[in-house]
Amino acid sequence: MKNGLRSRSSLTTAALALLCACTPARPRAVQLGPVASSGVIVSGGNAGGVIIQQRPPTIPGEDAGASVIVQGGGADAGVGAVAMDGDFLPRIDSEAAWNALAARRERDNAAHTDTVKVVMDLSDGQIYFLQTRRWEIHYFFIRRFLSRPGLPVADAETFWRREYLSNERRFVQASLVRYRDQNVWAFELIAQDVYDTERSIAAFERVRDRLYFARDLRFRPIAAQHMAQLDRIRARVPVVTTDDLFANTRYQALNTGDAYGYLRFHTAAPSAANVRRTDIVVLGEVPLDLPVCAGVITAQLQTPLSHIAILSANRGTPNMALREAMTNAQLRALEGRLVRLTVNGQEWSVAAASQRDADAAWASRRPANAFTPELDERFSELRSLGDLRRGDTRIAGAKAAQLGEVARLRGQGFRVPPGFVVPFSAYLAHLRGNHIDAELNGYLRSPSFADNPQAREQALRNIRQRIRSAPVDPALLRSVRARIGQIVARGARVRLRSSTNAEDLEGFNGAGLYSSTAIAASFTDAQLADGLRDVWSSVWNYQAFEERAYYRIAQERVAMAVLVQESVDGASSTGVAITGNPFDANRPGHFINLQTRDEGVTSASTGEIPEQDLYYTYPAPGFVERLSSSSRAGGRQLLNDAEVRSLATALTAIHNAFIPGGNWLDGRAMDIEFLVTPSREIVIVQARPYRIVWDGGRRYSEDPER
Repeated sequence: MKNGLRSRSSLTTAALALLCACTPARPRAVQLGPVASSGVIVSGGNAGGVIIQQRPPTIPGEDAGASVIVQGGGADAGVGAVAMDGDFLPRIDSEAAWNALAARRERDNAAHTDTVKVVMDLSDGQIYFLQTRRWEIHYFFIRRFLSRPGLPVADAETFWRREYLSNERRFVQASLVRYRDQNVWAFELIAQDVYDTERSIAAFERVRDRLYFARDLRFRPIAAQHMAQLDRIRARVPVVTTDDLFANTRYQALNTGDAYGYLRFHTAAPSAANVRRTDIVVLGEVPLDLPVCAGVITAQLQTPLSHIAILSANRGTPNMALREAMTNAQLRALEGRLVRLTVNGQEWSVAAASQRDADAAWASRRPANAFTPELDERFSELRSLGDLRRGDTRIAGAKAAQLGEVARLRGQGFRVPPGFVVPFSAYLAHLRGNHIDAELNGYLRSPSFADNPQAREQALRNIRQRIRSAPVDPALLRSVRARIGQIVARGARVRLRSSTNAEDLEGFNGAGLYSSTAIAASFTDAQLADGLRDVWSSVWNYQAFEERAYYRIAQERVAMAVLVQESVDGASSTGVAITGNPFDANRPGHFINLQTRDEGVTSASTGEIPEQDLYYTYPAPGFVERLSSSSRAGGRQLLNDAEVRSLATALTAIHNAFIPGGNWLDGRAMDIEFLVTPSREIVIVQARPYRIVWDGGRRYSEDPER
């Protein structure tokens, strides 16, 4: 279903709602401490004990004493005997009560958080604090327990529109979130909730009255109407903003999973010479590139959609940021040792590992089958970008072919810079005409090249130098110059971009492996030749070769095309987006990162934080949630809400063009790079496949009653 509420039953949601209306169910209150009979004081706690009483009826038709609740108790009452059973509490009077209800949800955007879901029934004034490990989605609890004659709970979609998209509703559905790093308790409504400010404040105050941490509770504005009236809310109740919380984040999970490797600390930038595939690297700064390794820990927060993060996701490499990583006692105690690193959405752990387990993990991660890139060297036409299709990867490389597909989507609120492709045949002719191919093939067949990393790095350096120093066919230079004159605007710089048959592919991203360059509008033949050779030679970058080898890509079939485009200069910001929600499979949307132009979002300086937005695509027309502001924008939004909405329309159009009929449930998505010009125009410069792999804590939430 569109909103992620799935059922294992063959009954429709509407039929289930009708069933609930006919036979009201009764939620069980969570029990704290040893179960006792009514009115008995159970020893324990610093305030004299926990009093367990019979619960009066709160649901029409329910008998008194159906289950038990906690009334009173000290801050530490019953901590040693918290029962995990039951469905709700009507108030949270102690730490024990909070712990009995709270879930550590990996799908939350921030780590080190506990969450308790809250339902306020406006028809009778009752408030339910849910046992959130069981009732992670409000609707399931409401449908199960709060549907009754005269007030039935509708099907999921009707319920959503009535209870989130209107002020005239029966329920307020909120979350209480404890941010442990920041020592903050927050009251939150989701970004899609349109509940007005006055009523939201009233709900906050009513919930606050039932909490033992009432004085510490803060209202966190997320929805657009609350962000627009931040000062008004702040004047009424205590507030914590998203930026307040993000500024004090200690731990960031970029790519979850388990890694086995030797724990190595690096104070300088890592390189292929000092990083092995079996290393888990701890880095003082976020690098621009990173060789294949087993796991990544950085001491500074990362740009979530940077080349490093995208490469880690593509490789299946666990990747995390921990502010004190370089001095963390737990990590330092295991320095140089073989360890198992576990990264999940809420926490991380590291422990010594056995060689047997490590060997099995390393073998399972590497692709089992070889991959032979598509290559058609017969095609020599300098085809314009708009005439390329996805199937042209075999002649023009994936970057050019896929961007050509995007260029066909006219009238979708964006543009693609005009350009054309210099196909693989020109690169291959350069190698053959200058006898570089024979030298390269000799290296690829040499045992010393295969077995000795130092010899391999030197050989690849020789090949790159040969490519850069060999003369370029004058006829090709004349043809490229003439084509530039036809397609690129007079006075514009020209960008020469790599486009291989071994990048931007499903299962092999290759982000940052190859080189691109730019030449002046008034370029000479020598400058044009240098630009072409720089791009051609980068196919044999050492890191690119090593990554292809790890993925068992047939090196002799790899070729380089050159995408020649009009340069977009003076853009106000750069961005990258994934057409899916990597945090939560239940809430489809686009994840957008943006940074000022002088700090590109895919390769920002260490420690820089981008603007991060989640645009939820359901329900239409969509809703924006701000996850962080740019550290370089002084609190200013790089895209306002209307511009985010326009960008989201473009992202959806591209997603649908590449994944026709595909839905968000299977994790297929697109990774899209874009620019924003000073005139606020969106310019798409790259689109490639991306696969979202939700771990166990971020997958779809099942109805616990099915």
